[in-house]
Amino acid sequence: MSNIDWFQTEGDFPIIARPALPKDTQEVLGFTRRIWEGEDYVPVVWPDWLVDPVGLLVVAEYKSHVIGTGKLTKLSQGQWWLEGLRVHPYYEGKGVASHLNDYLLDYWHRTGDGIIRLATASTRIPVRHLCERSGFRQIGEFSIYAASASKVSTQGTSRNPFSQLDHQEVQNGLDFVVESPALMLSSGLMDLGWQWASPTAYLFEAAIRRRQAMWWGERRGLLITREDFEENDRALYIQLLACNLKDMVPCLKDFRWLTGQKGFHEAKWIAPIQPEVESLILAAGFQCQWENSLLIYEKKHTSSA
Repeated sequence: MSNIDWFQTEGDFPIIARPALPKDTQEVLGFTRRIWEGEDYVPVVWPDWLVDPVGLLVVAEYKSHVIGTGKLTKLSQGQWWLEGLRVHPYYEGKGVASHLNDYLLDYWHRTGDGIIRLATASTRIPVRHLCERSGFRQIGEFSIYAASASKVSTQGTSRNPFSQLDHQEVQNGLDFVVESPALMLSSGLMDLGWQWASPTAYLFEAAIRRRQAMWWGERRGLLITREDFEENDRALYIQLLACNLKDMVPCLKDFRWLTGQKGFHEAKWIAPIQPEVESLILAAGFQCQWENSLLIYEKKHTSSA
């Protein structure tokens, strides 16, 4: 069989969805490198996905060749994330993504619980239609804002407005963020690095171990950050921001100061698209970096409905 023969799709188009195997790596990396102008993250995370003992990594197979992939990830108890839905560019529009989506959702319905979520760009109309067909509902819309690091905090150069959260304060921290207007406007979700989940003790504990969970302004706010060391993008991201809206501008300005103190060049926040929030973000010196937006969808398990 030539390299071209298996691309022919006249007549029936039988697709087999199955769990991924190490032998699929070469073909998956081959077609994902053609996606997003070679900047797809799937080749980077594929080795970790293959050995994830909790989630499910699947591929779509046609004529013994892998032409698509998708991943179900467990973020914490009762919180699941659907990601990495990719189809070989030649086979887009032929139902491959729907087949993978249905396979993963069926597995989640049989073995999972709680809530499953996913994110997609506002421009990905086919994915949005797939979400609606599958019973997902849109719960949030976000865009990325960035500002340069600052040398001065609102407290002056000698006083640090942040103090570390410790393990004994996990419940206090959770109680604080649950009541926070800022988090409510973020659909009650925190950013885990292009994954979103409701704050839990488990996620707080992980942030405390990384020393990235902190009180701000004598406990008028709470901030969790994450670090990004991508090439040409050495940035400190807000993972979770909890405060009153009247405190958001000084908190964001102090976050810019914290960014510089930690040696990062840019402060970033994938923030909710809300009129009252955007005006505050801009007042703190941030600028929107995206023309489009990111949509978050979720679906409740039948046992939780």
